[in-house]
Amino acid sequence: MTFRALVVLVLLSGAAQSDKLRSDLIHSDSVLDFMNISRGEHPGRQDQEPGLPTVDSLLDRLQSTLKQWVIGVPLDLGFSTFNYICSTIVDLGVLQSKVVPDMSRMSFFLLTEDADCLNVSVPLTRAEDLWTTPGFHRDRPSVLYITGFKTNINDSGAGPVAKAYACRGDTNFMVLDAAYFLDTLYSWSALNTEAIGEYVAKALLRLPDQDYVLERFHLVGHSLGAQIAGSTGRNYRQLSGGKILKRITGLDPANPCFYDGNDLEGVRSGDARFVDIIHTNPGMLGTSKRAGDADFFVQGRLPFKRGCLGLDALSCSHTRAVQYYLESVYPTNGNDFLGKRCGRYADLYTGILCDSTDTVMGFAADPADLGLFYVDVNGAQPYGQNASPETYTYTGSECGNCRG
Repeated sequence: MTFRALVVLVLLSGAAQSDKLRSDLIHSDSVLDFMNISRGEHPGRQDQEPGLPTVDSLLDRLQSTLKQWVIGVPLDLGFSTFNYICSTIVDLGVLQSKVVPDMSRMSFFLLTEDADCLNVSVPLTRAEDLWTTPGFHRDRPSVLYITGFKTNINDSGAGPVAKAYACRGDTNFMVLDAAYFLDTLYSWSALNTEAIGEYVAKALLRLPDQDYVLERFHLVGHSLGAQIAGSTGRNYRQLSGGKILKRITGLDPANPCFYDGNDLEGVRSGDARFVDIIHTNPGMLGTSKRAGDADFFVQGRLPFKRGCLGLDALSCSHTRAVQYYLESVYPTNGNDFLGKRCGRYADLYTGILCDSTDTVMGFAADPADLGLFYVDVNGAQPYGQNASPETYTYTGSECGNCRG
C-alpha cells in the first residue's frame, strides 16, 4: 500500500469528522508529500528518488501540520484524529523510531533515605547489583516510578512522589532513568515504550529473588511511563514463562498512538494481577479507554480538572494524576479519594447514577475492588474530598531524612 492510499484510507474512514476538516488536512503540503512515499521505504535508501523528501523530514513536517491543524478544531476531535492517524501509521510499519533504546544506557535510580542520603544509579544490565546496593532494603516492598514524555528524574514529579514514600519509611523507591529515549518526537517516543518495557522486564528477571519481584514490586508510571509499565508486565509474563507481576498503577496513561491500533497496545488488564488506572485528562493527553481492572475517572469524562485554568489547563490536568496519587501515599491520606461505582461507561459523564461504594483510589486501592469508578476532587490541596483536616499531610510538610 502506498502512503497516498494509507492517508486517504485513514482520513476517509472517519479520522476527521467533517468534509471540510478532511479536505483541509489531506491537501496540506506535508500530507501530500507523505503520500508519495511508498510503504517500506526508509530514510537513507540508495534507490530513493532524487529530490524526494525523506521520511524523517516529512515526519517533522507532518507533526507540525497536525499540530497547527488541531489548534483550529475542537480539542477532543483534534486528539482523536491524531491518535487514529498515528495508530494506523504505526500498525503499517512505515514509522521507525529515530532514537533506538539502548539497555546499557538505562538505570534504576534508587533514592535512599539512609543517613548519608545516597542516590544510587544501578544499570539495567547489572540489575542484580541492586540487591547489595546501600540503601536498598530487601525486607521492604519496592516501587519503580516511570517518567513520561520529555520528563526526567528532576522534572517528572518523581521528587514529590519520592518524598511521599520517604514519609512512609517502609518502601524502596526507584525511578527508571530512560528519559533520553522519551525526549524526542512524540511518535518516536511512543514506539520506544515497547522496547523499554522489554528491557525493564529483563532487568527484573536478573534480580536474585523472583518471589520478591512477583510479590513485592509495584510499577507506577505516568503518561508514556504508564505504557512502559504495561509493556514491562507483558514482557515479564512472556519471558518468565507465564508469571505475572503483582501490581501496575497507570497515572493518566498516554493517549495518542495507543489503544486504537494493534502494535502499541497500551497498559491494560492482564499486565499485572491488579492494574489500577487514574484518568485525569481523558481523550486528550490521557486515554479515555477503560483499560485496567479498576479505572478511576476523576470528575468523570471531563478532560480538565478542577483548579486547572488558562493555557496550562491541558498539561495541568494530565499531571494531576501524579498529584492525586502522591497525596494518597502519605500515611494519613490513604483514604482521601473515594470513588463511586458506575455500571455503565455513559454514567461517567455526571456520576449521578453511580453508586456510593466508597472505593479507595490511589496508594491504598484494594485489588478486590474492580470496575469503573467516578471520583470527585477539590481544586487544591487537599485534593481528596474525604481528607481529614485534623490529620491531613500537605506535600510541603517536613518529612523523611533526605527530602523534607
